Amino acid sequence: MLQWFMQQKIPTFALFGRQHKLDIAGIGPNKVPAFVKATRRLIDLGHQRIVYLDSLYKVSEPGTPGAAFVDALSAGGITAGSYNLPGWEGGIEGLYAYLDSSFQRTPPTAIIAGSSSNYFATLHFLLNQGIRVPQDLSLVSVDDDPHFGQCRPSVAHIRWSRRPVAQRIVRWVNNISQGKEDTRKTLIKAEFIEGGTMGPVVESGSLEVGESGESGES
Repeated sequence: MLQWFMQQKIPTFALFGRQHKLDIAGIGPNKVPAFVKATRRLIDLGHQRIVYLDSLYKVSEPGTPGAAFVDALSAGGITAGSYNLPGWEGGIEGLYAYLDSSFQRTPPTAIIAGSSSNYFATLHFLLNQGIRVPQDLSLVSVDDDPHFGQCRPSVAHIRWSRRPVAQRIVRWVNNISQGKEDTRKTLIKAEFIEGGTMGPVVESGSLEVGESGESGES
């Protein structure tokens, strides 16, 4: 979509999205350093089976965040593969199909959700299976959501200020209205918030989901 607008020679401003290789103005958070920090923290807590859930990225096409995730795992002594960065197709049904299949085989001990909607969908799945967060599994969101403030335990997530977004858009509109070319990109610094949905890895065995939907250990 962004490529189409760029080809039309129409003044375009990209709000988030994959814009970094396109010659259009835009703004978005630089989440990679905070994402790497979250991954390293999970490794410090003893997690080895860490999965990054985002339908856009898989190990063969990791994108910038996926590549940073794989590098962080490698730096922590974890050989990354399709298990860690699976991707999926089919929207929400595809996500639930992946989760169901994953917990029948080799369940992750930590999941990093690529968006707040993926976070809530994954949390819903875990609750239905009787899997506790963070006692049984650590759950992190690389996105922010206003509803996180109402969650207990507090949500481990990546946060950034929204104020620069409005300020940059206003400056861009003013420049365009005055006939000035403006294709500058702005990155907002993001920070990792270690919330209560992160904890040490479960020491005893692997978490499994039985046919009854209840979690157990083996």
